[in-house]
Amino acid sequence: MEQQQDELFQLIKALNKSEKKFFTQYVNLYEKGSSPMYLQVFDFFNLEESYDEEKLFKKFRDPLFKKNYAVTKHYLKNLIVKTLRHGELTVREDRDLTVFILDVKRLMAKGLFGMAKKMIEKLKEEAYTEEKFMDVVNLIAMQRGLISMGYYRHQPEVNLDVLDEEEEMVIEKIRQLREVMNLSIKLYGLMNYEMLANPDEARKAIEALGKKKTLKKLEELSSAKAKHTFLNFWTLYYCAIGDYKKYLEWANKKLEFVKQEKLPPTVSNWLILGYNHCLAASLLTNEFTDFEARLKFLESMELQSHFHDADRFTTVSIFGLLYAIKQNNEKKILYYINYSNDGLHRLSPFIRKAFNYTLRSIIAYGNLKLKDYDKCLVQVNDLMALTNGETRKDYVGHVKIINLMLRYEMKEYQFLTYLLKNTYRFFMHYLFTSPIHDFVIAYMKDAMKAKEEKKLLALNEVYLNKLHALKFQPTEADLALVMMIEDHLKK
Repeated sequence: MEQQQDELFQLIKALNKSEKKFFTQYVNLYEKGSSPMYLQVFDFFNLEESYDEEKLFKKFRDPLFKKNYAVTKHYLKNLIVKTLRHGELTVREDRDLTVFILDVKRLMAKGLFGMAKKMIEKLKEEAYTEEKFMDVVNLIAMQRGLISMGYYRHQPEVNLDVLDEEEEMVIEKIRQLREVMNLSIKLYGLMNYEMLANPDEARKAIEALGKKKTLKKLEELSSAKAKHTFLNFWTLYYCAIGDYKKYLEWANKKLEFVKQEKLPPTVSNWLILGYNHCLAASLLTNEFTDFEARLKFLESMELQSHFHDADRFTTVSIFGLLYAIKQNNEKKILYYINYSNDGLHRLSPFIRKAFNYTLRSIIAYGNLKLKDYDKCLVQVNDLMALTNGETRKDYVGHVKIINLMLRYEMKEYQFLTYLLKNTYRFFMHYLFTSPIHDFVIAYMKDAMKAKEEKKLLALNEVYLNKLHALKFQPTEADLALVMMIEDHLKK
C-alpha cells in the first residue's frame, strides 16, 4: 500500500489532535499568520484518507511546487519532529526524561543550581515511577556535584555514602533487567528466525535457555519491568516448545501480574500483550473460560496511542474472527469481518504488514465460510495483487491455500487441478518451511492423486487427525492457517 511507504503521510496521520494543534500554532507564531506552502501540504494530507501524489499535484498545479516537492516534504517532516520535541508530546504517551536532564545541565551551566536541584529531585521521582533507571543514574551523578558545592548542607540525609548505596541498588536493577531481557531477545530470535532455518538446533537452543539459573527466581527481581520480562520469557518458552497447557498457565500468570501490579504509567501495551497471549493459548488448548469476556474488555479499551491501539485492534480482530469461525457462529463472523474492515481502514498506517496480510486472509476465509463467494473472490484477488513479489512467502502461501478452498467450494474442478499443482510447486520451492507448510505439501501431494470425491473425503479425515497432532509455530499467521485448514477439512 502506497500510504505505508510514505514517511511524511505516516507521520501526519500518527499525530493526535493536541499535536496537530500545537504544530499549527507553532507555525503561525513564526510565520505571523501567513500560510506557507509546507503548511498547506500538511493541511491537505491531514484531510486525506490515503497518500495520493497525483491528487496532490492536481491541487497544487504550480510547476515550481512539483519541482520543489521533495525539499518541501523533507522540511515539513523535520519541522513536525521538532514541534513534537518542543511540545513535550509523543505519540507513545511517554515523556523522554533525557530531554529534561539536558535542561538541568543547561541550568547548571548558567549557575542556577537551586533551580536545577528542585528539577533533579522532581525528575528523579518520575524516573523511579517509570523505572527509567539509566536516567536515575545520571541524576544521582548531578546530585553528587551539588553536594560538593554545598547545596545539600541542610539535608544531611542526602550525602555521598547514601548516593553510592542508591546507585549500587539502581545498577543491580539494571543488571537484573538486562540479564532477563537479553535471554528474552535470544528466545524471540530463535522462535521467529532460527526455527525456520534449522528447527532441531533452534529447539535445543530454546530448551538450553530454559535451564538458565537466573530465570528461576521471580521473587528476587526488584523491578516491575524485570518481573514482566521474566513472565513473558516463560510464556513464550512454553509456546515455543509446544507445551500449550503450560503456555496458557503462564499467559494467565502474566496477565494477572499486569492487572494487579503497580506498573509504570506508560506500559499500556503490557496489558494488550497479556490478553494477546491468553487468547492465543485458549485457541490452542480449546480452553475458552473467560475468552469472550477478555475479548469484550479489549474491544472496549480506549487508547490515545495509535500504535498501541493498532496492537489492541489486531488482537481483537484476529482472535475474535478465528473464535467465531471455530464456533460456526455466522452472526459473529459477520460482525468481526465488519469490525476488521473498519479497523484496517482507520489504523492502516500503524498496522504491521504481517498482521495486515494475516487478518485480510482470515477475512477472506470468513466470507468463504459465509458462502459469500463474490466477496471472498475479490479479497483473494486483492491479496494476490498485494503479495505479488512479496519476499515473505508464507503470506503468499496463505492466500494460495484460501484460493484453493474457494475454487473447491465454487466447484471449479478443472481450474482447481491446475491450481493445486501450481500451489504444490510454490511450496516445494520454499527456502524454509514451517511444520504447517510441510503438512500442506504432504496433503496436496496426496490430494492430487485422489480421483473422486469419496477418496478426497477419506483423505481429509486422515489429515484432520494428523493436523490435531501437529506441533507448529504458533505465530498469529500459522495459528490462523491451522484453524482455517481444520475448519475446511471438517466440512
